[in-house]
Amino acid sequence: MDCGIIGIFSQNDVSLELLRGLKLLQHRGQSSSGVITVDKGNVFCVKNAGLVNDLIKEDEVKNYPGSIGLGHTRYSTAGGDTPDELRHNAQPEYVINPFVAAVHNGNVYNMNEVMKDLSRKPRTECDVQSLLLLIAEELDGKKTNIENIFKAGEVVMKKIKGSYSAIFVTVGSKPYMFAITDPYKIRPLILGKKIKDGNKTWYLTSETRVIKKLGGEYVMDVPGGSVLIIDMESEEPVIKRLCNYSSYNCMFEWIYFSMPDSEIEKRSVHEIRVEIGRQLAKNFPVDADIIVPIPESGRRYANGYSKESGIPIEEGLMKDNLMRTFILQTQAKRDEMADEIVSAIESAVRGKRIVVTDDSLIRGTNIRNIIKKLRNAGAMEIHVRVGCPPIIAPCYLGIDMRSKKEFIALDKGNNLKDWKEIAKEIGADSLAYGSIEMLNKIITKNKFKFKICTGCLNFPSGYPPEMRKDVIELVKRDALGKRSYEN
Repeated sequence: MDCGIIGIFSQNDVSLELLRGLKLLQHRGQSSSGVITVDKGNVFCVKNAGLVNDLIKEDEVKNYPGSIGLGHTRYSTAGGDTPDELRHNAQPEYVINPFVAAVHNGNVYNMNEVMKDLSRKPRTECDVQSLLLLIAEELDGKKTNIENIFKAGEVVMKKIKGSYSAIFVTVGSKPYMFAITDPYKIRPLILGKKIKDGNKTWYLTSETRVIKKLGGEYVMDVPGGSVLIIDMESEEPVIKRLCNYSSYNCMFEWIYFSMPDSEIEKRSVHEIRVEIGRQLAKNFPVDADIIVPIPESGRRYANGYSKESGIPIEEGLMKDNLMRTFILQTQAKRDEMADEIVSAIESAVRGKRIVVTDDSLIRGTNIRNIIKKLRNAGAMEIHVRVGCPPIIAPCYLGIDMRSKKEFIALDKGNNLKDWKEIAKEIGADSLAYGSIEMLNKIITKNKFKFKICTGCLNFPSGYPPEMRKDVIELVKRDALGKRSYEN
């Protein structure tokens, strides 16, 4: 699951900042949310299905003392989709004897295999359990200190397969907050700090924007294959890199998930999206009157397309709701939301030849509804330009793309459709996608020490090398009708 996570370790109570941080991460997960704080051996935890504002109120969270805590907004890729199941699998999760709490962003695809070797049994279906229980068993009966936390991290990296950027809290003779990242750093994790009135606060979170909004400063992107440990007696966090592989940052973070005011590996998400839009205009020009971005996901691509083509941007669509349809739990909900939340502005589009820009085209849910509305509002031509290349394979590393049957780019024989055929299906006059080569060139610039994971675009070679055999087997099991890593 590509969720939003945050951990705060301070000399002051952290509950209000945790709540603010979760609100800033709401776009990363809408199925459930929760916080946990620890104070003098007491644990304060609230979590439930639903949005942060519906679950936690500021006047309530003030009653949650503690200078160390974790927060989570969940985008579900494991477990069921009913309210009860979403509530059951909400994070943070914790165990006692020894006390360990955890939040996780990513997807562990060998959870069942890991659990067979553990004496403790998971109390939810969420894959955070494999990380949490493995750490708890490794620390059980041992002194909680930096050395033993590093050793527990080594065990995690040997046994866990998949993607994980996870934050933990444990309390022995003193409290620790620590993070573990998978060897390829598929999912983002950022370290930040704030010094105010002589007091120091450390942040670990999914996006740089959270640290900025909370008044902190960026310190580093936590490297892949690392264990990073924070305690208030040390001047700086202690970090040990256990695996020195090239990072494979998820391309979907750049395309869609991260907010445009965030940075990944010191690269602006906003600038990346603008440049993709510019390259779309350069490679796939069209004679049009206006560019209409799909709000809010298509806006940066429209900026780039306009800069390159000279075609003006017109706000021809209006969004009435900030919910993200892609991360809703069921197709029925996506269809309902897509129909309800976007309106065409007739005076802006009537009689116009339009370029519609968006980040990605996966299921076709949004774009069909939007094109229909633009046609009904009088648009004369509609040409769709999409930043992300065609999605052709499931993701097993945290994005909820479960089956090839969902991908509009594939026919019933799992062959890539001609773009003209897809354009006809969605009701557009033309359609063009960005390319994998374009993404690699723009995002990595061939000089950064990281790559992008493109497994859903280029299967299986787009996955990290050591995962390719695994994902081939997972695809074979998809025919059973479940998310294969749950079988």
